[in-house]
Amino acid sequence: MKRSVLIIDDVKEQAESLRKILSRELENTSFSYASSEEEIIFAIENMYFTIAIVDLRMDKYKFDGITLIKRIFEINPFSKIIIVSAFTGEYFSQIKDLLTSGKIIDIIEKTDFATFSNKIKNVIENYHNDLFEDPSEINSALLEFYSQAKNEKNTFQKGEQFEHFISLIFQSIGFNNVNKRIIDKSLNEVDLIIRNDIEDSFLCKFGKYILVECKNKPDIKVDKNTFIVFNNKLKNTNGLSELGIIATTGYITKNTYYEAIRESGESRKIIFLSNPELQKLILSKNKLEDFKRILDTQVKDN
Repeated sequence: MKRSVLIIDDVKEQAESLRKILSRELENTSFSYASSEEEIIFAIENMYFTIAIVDLRMDKYKFDGITLIKRIFEINPFSKIIIVSAFTGEYFSQIKDLLTSGKIIDIIEKTDFATFSNKIKNVIENYHNDLFEDPSEINSALLEFYSQAKNEKNTFQKGEQFEHFISLIFQSIGFNNVNKRIIDKSLNEVDLIIRNDIEDSFLCKFGKYILVECKNKPDIKVDKNTFIVFNNKLKNTNGLSELGIIATTGYITKNTYYEAIRESGESRKIIFLSNPELQKLILSKNKLEDFKRILDTQVKDN
Protein backbone atom coordinates (compact mmCIF):
# COMPACT_ATOMS: atom_id res chain seq x y z
CA MET A 1 0.00 0.00 0.00
CA LYS A 2 1.38 3.39 -0.96
CA ARG A 3 1.04 6.90 0.37
CA SER A 4 -0.49 8.49 -2.69
CA VAL A 5 -2.15 11.89 -3.16
CA LEU A 6 -4.15 13.22 -6.10
CA ILE A 7 -4.42 17.00 -6.53
CA ILE A 8 -7.52 18.17 -8.43
CA ASP A 9 -7.53 21.80 -9.54
CA ASP A 10 -8.81 23.40 -12.74
CA VAL A 11 -5.80 25.75 -12.76
CA LYS A 12 -2.88 23.67 -13.98
CA GLU A 13 -0.18 26.03 -12.69
CA GLN A 14 -1.56 25.88 -9.15
CA ALA A 15 -1.80 22.09 -9.24
CA GLU A 16 1.77 21.75 -10.57
CA SER A 17 3.19 24.14 -7.96
CA LEU A 18 1.44 22.35 -5.11
CA ARG A 19 2.63 18.95 -6.36
CA LYS A 20 6.24 20.16 -6.58
CA ILE A 21 6.42 21.64 -3.11
CA LEU A 22 4.60 18.73 -1.43
CA SER A 23 6.85 16.22 -3.24
CA ARG A 24 9.90 17.96 -1.79
CA GLU A 25 8.45 18.10 1.71
CA LEU A 26 7.05 14.54 1.80
CA GLU A 27 9.52 12.33 -0.06
CA ASN A 28 7.84 9.05 0.97
CA THR A 29 4.55 10.09 -0.67
CA SER A 30 3.58 9.90 -4.35
CA PHE A 31 1.86 13.02 -5.74
CA SER A 32 0.01 13.43 -9.02
CA TYR A 33 -2.38 16.04 -10.32
CA ALA A 34 -5.26 16.42 -12.75
CA SER A 35 -6.45 19.75 -14.13
CA SER A 36 -8.39 19.24 -17.39
CA GLU A 37 -11.88 17.72 -17.39
CA GLU A 38 -10.62 14.57 -19.11
CA GLU A 39 -7.64 14.18 -16.76
CA ILE A 40 -9.80 14.62 -13.68
CA ILE A 41 -12.39 12.03 -14.69
CA PHE A 42 -9.70 9.54 -15.74
CA ALA A 43 -7.78 9.98 -12.49
CA ILE A 44 -10.85 9.48 -10.30
CA GLU A 45 -11.98 6.41 -12.26
CA ASN A 46 -8.62 4.69 -12.71
CA MET A 47 -5.95 5.90 -10.30
CA TYR A 48 -5.17 4.89 -6.74
CA PHE A 49 -4.95 7.60 -4.10
CA THR A 50 -5.31 7.62 -0.33
CA ILE A 51 -6.03 11.36 -0.28
CA ALA A 52 -7.59 13.67 -2.86
CA ILE A 53 -7.01 17.41 -2.55
CA VAL A 54 -10.04 18.93 -4.26
CA ASP A 55 -10.60 22.56 -5.23
CA LEU A 56 -14.30 23.42 -5.15
CA ARG A 57 -14.78 26.11 -7.77
CA MET A 58 -14.35 25.11 -11.42
CA ASP A 59 -16.21 27.74 -13.41
CA LYS A 60 -15.36 26.50 -16.91
CA TYR A 61 -16.17 22.84 -16.32
CA LYS A 62 -19.35 20.77 -16.36
CA PHE A 63 -18.78 19.84 -12.73
CA ASP A 64 -17.54 21.44 -9.53
CA GLY A 65 -15.54 20.03 -6.64
CA ILE A 66 -18.65 18.92 -4.75
CA THR A 67 -19.72 16.70 -7.66
CA LEU A 68 -16.23 15.20 -7.88
CA ILE A 69 -16.05 14.49 -4.16
CA LYS A 70 -19.37 12.62 -4.29
CA ARG A 71 -18.05 10.55 -7.20
CA ILE A 72 -14.90 9.69 -5.25
CA PHE A 73 -17.09 8.56 -2.36
CA GLU A 74 -18.92 6.20 -4.71
CA ILE A 75 -15.95 4.42 -6.25
CA ASN A 76 -12.97 4.82 -3.92
CA PRO A 77 -13.48 3.52 -0.37
CA PHE A 78 -9.82 4.21 0.48
CA SER A 79 -9.71 7.89 -0.23
CA LYS A 80 -10.13 10.76 2.19
CA ILE A 81 -10.66 14.32 1.02
CA ILE A 82 -8.94 17.60 1.78
CA ILE A 83 -11.15 20.43 0.53
CA VAL A 84 -9.30 23.56 -0.56
CA SER A 85 -10.90 26.76 -1.80
CA ALA A 86 -10.99 30.51 -1.53
CA PHE A 87 -14.79 30.29 -1.78
CA THR A 88 -15.84 27.80 0.89
CA GLY A 89 -18.59 30.16 2.06
CA GLU A 90 -20.42 29.72 -1.26
CA TYR A 91 -20.53 25.94 -0.71
CA PHE A 92 -21.28 25.94 3.02
CA SER A 93 -24.53 23.91 2.93
CA GLN A 94 -23.08 21.31 0.52
CA ILE A 95 -19.89 20.95 2.54
CA LYS A 96 -21.97 20.46 5.66
CA ASP A 97 -23.68 17.46 4.01
CA LEU A 98 -20.31 15.98 2.97
CA LEU A 99 -18.95 16.18 6.51
CA THR A 100 -21.40 13.51 7.67
CA SER A 101 -19.55 10.96 5.50
CA GLY A 102 -16.53 10.97 7.79
CA LYS A 103 -14.29 11.14 4.71
CA ILE A 104 -13.44 14.86 4.85
CA ILE A 105 -10.26 15.15 6.89
CA ASP A 106 -9.88 18.93 6.58
CA ILE A 107 -11.14 22.09 4.91
CA ILE A 108 -8.34 24.55 4.14
CA GLU A 109 -8.85 28.10 2.94
CA LYS A 110 -6.55 29.23 0.15
CA THR A 111 -4.31 31.98 1.54
CA ASP A 112 -0.71 32.80 0.66
CA PHE A 113 0.91 29.78 -0.97
CA ALA A 114 3.53 29.05 1.71
CA THR A 115 1.00 29.00 4.57
CA PHE A 116 -1.60 27.14 2.54
CA SER A 117 0.77 24.40 1.30
CA ASN A 118 2.30 23.92 4.77
CA LYS A 119 -1.15 23.28 6.28
CA ILE A 120 -1.86 20.69 3.59
CA LYS A 121 1.51 19.01 4.18
CA ASN A 122 0.79 18.63 7.91
CA VAL A 123 -2.69 17.19 7.32
CA ILE A 124 -1.37 14.65 4.80
CA GLU A 125 1.51 13.58 7.04
CA ASN A 126 -0.66 13.15 10.14
CA TYR A 127 -3.36 11.20 8.32
CA HIS A 128 -0.92 8.83 6.60
CA ASN A 129 0.95 8.14 9.83
CA ASP A 130 -2.30 7.07 11.50
CA LEU A 131 -3.50 5.08 8.48
CA PHE A 132 -0.35 3.05 7.97
CA GLU A 133 -0.07 2.29 11.66
CA ASP A 134 -3.48 0.61 11.47
CA PRO A 135 -4.67 -0.52 7.98
CA SER A 136 -7.92 -2.03 9.32
CA GLU A 137 -10.04 0.74 7.77
CA ILE A 138 -8.91 -0.15 4.25
CA ASN A 139 -9.25 -3.89 4.91
CA SER A 140 -12.80 -3.41 6.18
CA ALA A 141 -13.71 -1.43 3.06
CA LEU A 142 -12.29 -4.18 0.84
CA LEU A 143 -14.18 -6.88 2.72
CA GLU A 144 -17.43 -4.95 2.34
CA PHE A 145 -16.90 -4.51 -1.41
CA TYR A 146 -16.07 -8.21 -1.76
CA SER A 147 -19.26 -9.23 0.04
CA GLN A 148 -21.38 -6.87 -2.06
CA ALA A 149 -19.89 -8.20 -5.29
CA LYS A 150 -20.48 -11.84 -4.36
CA ASN A 151 -24.05 -11.23 -3.18
CA GLU A 152 -25.20 -9.03 -6.07
CA LYS A 153 -28.10 -10.63 -7.98
CA ASN A 154 -28.09 -8.55 -11.17
CA THR A 155 -25.79 -10.33 -13.65
CA PHE A 156 -24.36 -7.19 -15.26
CA GLN A 157 -23.83 -5.36 -11.97
CA LYS A 158 -22.35 -8.51 -10.46
CA GLY A 159 -19.55 -8.55 -13.03
CA GLU A 160 -19.01 -4.80 -12.83
CA GLN A 161 -18.81 -4.78 -9.04
CA PHE A 162 -16.31 -7.63 -8.96
CA GLU A 163 -14.09 -5.90 -11.52
CA HIS A 164 -14.19 -2.78 -9.36
CA PHE A 165 -13.31 -4.81 -6.27
CA ILE A 166 -10.33 -6.41 -8.04
CA SER A 167 -9.14 -2.99 -9.23
CA LEU A 168 -9.30 -1.78 -5.60
CA ILE A 169 -7.27 -4.79 -4.45
CA PHE A 170 -4.50 -3.97 -6.92
CA GLN A 171 -4.63 -0.29 -6.07
CA SER A 172 -4.22 -1.18 -2.39
CA ILE A 173 -1.22 -3.34 -3.31
CA GLY A 174 0.36 -0.21 -4.77
CA PHE A 175 -0.37 -0.19 -8.52
CA ASN A 176 -1.27 3.34 -9.57
CA ASN A 177 -3.07 2.74 -12.86
CA VAL A 178 -5.79 0.13 -13.40
CA ASN A 179 -7.82 0.47 -16.60
CA LYS A 180 -11.13 -1.32 -17.06
CA ARG A 181 -12.76 -3.05 -20.06
CA ILE A 182 -10.03 -2.59 -22.65
CA ILE A 183 -10.34 -3.88 -26.22
CA ASP A 184 -6.98 -4.26 -27.98
CA LYS A 185 -6.16 -4.11 -31.69
CA SER A 186 -6.96 -7.79 -32.14
CA LEU A 187 -10.43 -7.12 -30.64
CA ASN A 188 -9.63 -9.09 -27.50
CA GLU A 189 -11.54 -7.68 -24.56
CA VAL A 190 -9.63 -7.61 -21.29
CA ASP A 191 -11.42 -6.89 -18.02
CA LEU A 192 -8.52 -5.04 -16.39
CA ILE A 193 -5.11 -3.89 -17.58
CA ILE A 194 -2.73 -2.92 -14.78
CA ARG A 195 0.35 -0.88 -15.52
CA ASN A 196 3.21 -2.71 -13.81
CA ASP A 197 4.69 0.46 -12.34
CA ILE A 198 5.81 -0.71 -8.89
CA GLU A 199 9.58 -0.40 -8.47
CA ASP A 200 10.27 -3.98 -7.44
CA SER A 201 12.96 -6.27 -8.85
CA PHE A 202 10.65 -9.30 -8.64
CA LEU A 203 7.60 -7.76 -10.31
CA CYS A 204 9.57 -6.04 -13.08
CA LYS A 205 10.28 -9.47 -14.60
CA PHE A 206 6.67 -9.75 -15.75
CA GLY A 207 6.53 -7.05 -18.42
CA LYS A 208 4.98 -3.60 -18.57
CA TYR A 209 1.38 -4.66 -18.02
CA ILE A 210 -0.62 -7.24 -16.09
CA LEU A 211 -3.84 -8.56 -17.63
CA VAL A 212 -6.71 -9.62 -15.37
CA GLU A 213 -9.77 -11.72 -16.20
CA CYS A 214 -12.59 -11.40 -13.62
CA LYS A 215 -15.14 -14.16 -13.04
CA ASN A 216 -17.77 -13.41 -10.42
CA LYS A 217 -19.58 -16.75 -10.50
CA PRO A 218 -19.41 -18.35 -7.04
CA ASP A 219 -21.28 -21.48 -8.17
CA ILE A 220 -19.23 -22.07 -11.33
CA LYS A 221 -15.63 -23.27 -11.53
CA VAL A 222 -13.08 -21.74 -13.88
CA ASP A 223 -12.42 -24.39 -16.53
CA LYS A 224 -9.65 -25.25 -18.96
CA ASN A 225 -11.27 -23.36 -21.88
CA THR A 226 -11.31 -20.13 -19.86
CA PHE A 227 -7.59 -20.56 -19.26
CA ILE A 228 -6.83 -21.22 -22.95
CA VAL A 229 -8.79 -18.18 -24.17
CA PHE A 230 -7.10 -15.93 -21.61
CA ASN A 231 -3.67 -17.35 -22.41
CA ASN A 232 -4.21 -16.40 -26.06
CA LYS A 233 -4.94 -12.82 -24.99
CA LEU A 234 -1.55 -12.75 -23.25
CA LYS A 235 0.13 -14.06 -26.40
CA ASN A 236 -1.38 -11.22 -28.42
CA THR A 237 0.33 -8.54 -26.32
CA ASN A 238 3.63 -9.18 -28.14
CA GLY A 239 5.58 -9.43 -24.90
CA LEU A 240 4.17 -6.29 -23.26
CA SER A 241 2.50 -8.51 -20.68
CA GLU A 242 4.11 -11.66 -19.30
CA LEU A 243 1.70 -12.05 -16.39
CA GLY A 244 -2.01 -12.83 -16.46
CA ILE A 245 -4.34 -13.24 -13.49
CA ILE A 246 -7.67 -15.04 -13.40
CA ALA A 247 -9.63 -13.73 -10.42
CA THR A 248 -12.74 -15.63 -9.41
CA THR A 249 -15.27 -15.88 -6.61
CA GLY A 250 -15.63 -19.54 -7.61
CA TYR A 251 -13.00 -22.25 -7.80
CA ILE A 252 -10.53 -23.68 -10.30
CA THR A 253 -10.97 -27.11 -11.92
CA LYS A 254 -8.12 -29.64 -11.80
CA ASN A 255 -7.93 -29.62 -15.60
CA THR A 256 -7.25 -25.87 -15.47
CA TYR A 257 -4.32 -26.38 -13.11
CA TYR A 258 -3.03 -29.16 -15.39
CA GLU A 259 -3.24 -26.81 -18.38
CA ALA A 260 -1.30 -24.18 -16.43
CA ILE A 261 1.40 -26.76 -15.68
CA ARG A 262 1.47 -27.80 -19.35
CA GLU A 263 2.08 -24.17 -20.35
CA SER A 264 4.66 -23.57 -17.62
CA GLY A 265 7.55 -23.78 -20.06
CA GLU A 266 6.47 -20.50 -21.66
CA SER A 267 7.75 -17.14 -20.42
CA ARG A 268 4.16 -16.07 -19.88
CA LYS A 269 2.63 -16.95 -16.53
CA ILE A 270 -1.00 -17.10 -15.42
CA ILE A 271 -1.87 -17.25 -11.75
CA PHE A 272 -5.20 -17.68 -9.99
CA LEU A 273 -6.80 -15.53 -7.34
CA SER A 274 -9.74 -17.47 -5.95
CA ASN A 275 -11.43 -17.12 -2.56
CA PRO A 276 -8.47 -18.18 -0.35
CA GLU A 277 -6.01 -15.84 -2.10
CA LEU A 278 -8.47 -12.93 -2.20
CA GLN A 279 -9.28 -13.26 1.49
CA LYS A 280 -5.58 -13.38 2.31
CA LEU A 281 -5.01 -10.14 0.40
CA ILE A 282 -8.06 -8.46 1.95
CA LEU A 283 -6.84 -9.11 5.50
CA SER A 284 -3.15 -8.57 4.78
CA LYS A 285 -1.15 -5.89 6.57
CA ASN A 286 1.41 -5.85 3.76
CA LYS A 287 -0.47 -6.52 0.54
CA LEU A 288 2.51 -6.13 -1.78
CA GLU A 289 4.58 -8.76 0.01
CA ASP A 290 1.65 -11.19 0.25
CA PHE A 291 0.85 -10.70 -3.44
CA LYS A 292 4.48 -11.52 -4.27
CA ARG A 293 4.28 -14.66 -2.11
CA ILE A 294 1.19 -15.81 -4.01
CA LEU A 295 3.01 -15.14 -7.29
CA ASP A 296 6.12 -16.91 -6.13
CA THR A 297 4.23 -20.00 -4.95
CA GLN A 298 2.09 -20.38 -8.06
CA VAL A 299 4.88 -19.65 -10.53
CA LYS A 300 6.97 -22.36 -8.87
CA ASP A 301 4.07 -24.81 -8.74
CA ASN A 302 3.17 -24.17 -12.38
